[in-house]
Amino acid sequence: MPIPQLGPNDVLVKLIASGICHSDLSAASGDWDIKAPLPFILGHEGIGRIVEFGENVTPEKYNLKLGDLIGIQLIQGTCLKCEFCLDGRETLCTTKSGAYAEYALINADFAVKLPDGLDPFKSAPLYCAGVTMYKALKVSQARSNDWISIVGVGGSLGIKYAKAMGFRVIAIVAEKDQAAANLAFEMGADEVYDGPGDQHSDFVKEKTNGGVQATIVTVPLVSAYEQALQSLKQGGCLVMIGITTKKISIAVNECIAKQIQIVGSLVGTRVDLQEALDMARKHNIECKVQTCQLEQINEVFDDMKNCRLIGRMVIDFTANSE
Repeated sequence: MPIPQLGPNDVLVKLIASGICHSDLSAASGDWDIKAPLPFILGHEGIGRIVEFGENVTPEKYNLKLGDLIGIQLIQGTCLKCEFCLDGRETLCTTKSGAYAEYALINADFAVKLPDGLDPFKSAPLYCAGVTMYKALKVSQARSNDWISIVGVGGSLGIKYAKAMGFRVIAIVAEKDQAAANLAFEMGADEVYDGPGDQHSDFVKEKTNGGVQATIVTVPLVSAYEQALQSLKQGGCLVMIGITTKKISIAVNECIAKQIQIVGSLVGTRVDLQEALDMARKHNIECKVQTCQLEQINEVFDDMKNCRLIGRMVIDFTANSE
């Protein structure tokens, strides 16, 4: 790929690592109603070093310098002028704009440095999976010592964030998936359910004496969402981050009677990302990763489709660098 042309407000980054997110697989497979214009470079969990600044970027203003490690996240720039951007909710901006290339651009206003001491390979997924789970836990309004559940092994990073926030965690993994169950325990889960997917609410209510305060659903399965709703206690909150185009059934009367909240959450703002990175540094939160080469991306996608991966896969751009 050619080096992208630097815009006046951009930072040019030479990539070191880029996490492979399940949403990249979904986008590449055309699973969603919204299609990206082609050609399109996937990747939004990149980490690399700054090699050049746009003409309008004053390094001192942004506390950046050549050689700094920064991330390439999903939201790489927004208008910064609409009501949502001005209110600090840039994830709702309708103009928001990959890291599967050796070089990438990011708007200087969205350049978030990797804190000192964090490994770029183990931390690359923090720029999507990490901040997504952190934001989901944040909007759930659960409090320290509350029981929460995380549905799907894709939320394994969320277990670490949840424990750092003081929550008690039940992880819901695929039926009889011992490797996923082991990973969930390794990440700090208090309880793990690996039984039939359409029965996890009974397990949750039994272990928590009535239900969880919040449940985060990371998988695009209707049954997972419906079971998660049933697992909530009075006043509980369902946070939706597992994207699906399918519809779920909701008993409106039960939601009203139990005063249930249902919240959709998309990654996080720059503030959320900085908070997630700072928490990762403080609590040693990192991903269990394997590395691969960019040329192996189709093999990795195939492994992801067939559930052959545990942990996260990260592209290593340093192996072929001169």
